Amino acid sequence: MSPLVTIILPCYNAAALLPDTLASLSTQTFADFECIAIDDGSSDATRALLDAHAAIDPRFSIVSRENRGLIATLNEAIALSRGEWIARMDADDIAHPERLGRQLAALQASGADVCGVGVRFFGERDGLWLPPTSDAAIKAALLFNPPFAHPGAMVRASVFKQHGYDSAASHAEDYALWCALAKGGARFVGIAAPLLDYRIHPGQITQTKTAAMAQTAAAVRLDYARHALPADWADADKVRFAELAASDRALDRSDWFTFTAWLVTLAQADPATRDAFTTVWLDALIRTRGVDWRCKKRFSALSRALPPPAEERGKWQRQRVRVLAGDAVYGLIKRLRVRA
Repeated sequence: MSPLVTIILPCYNAAALLPDTLASLSTQTFADFECIAIDDGSSDATRALLDAHAAIDPRFSIVSRENRGLIATLNEAIALSRGEWIARMDADDIAHPERLGRQLAALQASGADVCGVGVRFFGERDGLWLPPTSDAAIKAALLFNPPFAHPGAMVRASVFKQHGYDSAASHAEDYALWCALAKGGARFVGIAAPLLDYRIHPGQITQTKTAAMAQTAAAVRLDYARHALPADWADADKVRFAELAASDRALDRSDWFTFTAWLVTLAQADPATRDAFTTVWLDALIRTRGVDWRCKKRFSALSRALPPPAEERGKWQRQRVRVLAGDAVYGLIKRLRVRA
């Protein structure tokens, strides 16, 4: 009999961190799963660790072969999967015990095709990243970046097998996939609770391929913006919106005013999307140069219309001080704090 869930676990030179990951999967409260772990040509002890774990937990199936890269490995695992649902996992992260069970419950209750969860960062950086929970808000959040962490996703297998990962979207394959699924009519749901511990370390792709990731993401973002933004918007405005939405794009005050006015317009047009914008305007302010008293009125209006969630309260408070003091004084305050 086929399992209800297939976990796909790509592994490459992951021996140092893999044991905790494997243990977190074997101790899931939901037990009806298989895990297809593919050793993508590792040169360390990854294969030996996988084989040893499969010997004590027969739900794990191991494939080992030459290196083909992440996208090829993911697509291979999807093709081998037997479950009705496919859950992603990375070899350096830790799943909370109830992760699979809670995702299945959310998917079955909502009728959605894709479920993302919140993550808690650990390692070289800490913090919390919680996704929007509704289909509308998640699809709106895709205008900016992936709305949830890739290794925490669970997807209906038939949808995954129909689309798969695009080999042309290297280093932003998850963002490209979620946008493609949204454009194709898939439904999303999010769980605003940290069900995955996401390890930040120097060797991961998100740390080593930043420039390539940004370039691919920019193309994906523009294509999705042209699809998802209102039909009555001029194409030039859609292009401009996608440019200003990039998290690596420095803004000036005029850019920030333009961008945040668009965010308010979108939220007012469809209140169901509001949660997608509550941190975006604040993050955009952080990358804005020349912040001063002229931003105060807009900052106050945005704080009322799109109040950031509780986990962003510290960021909001720091930016409030920045707006009130202006960049020159705020920079001086920061330097004095460092010296102290």
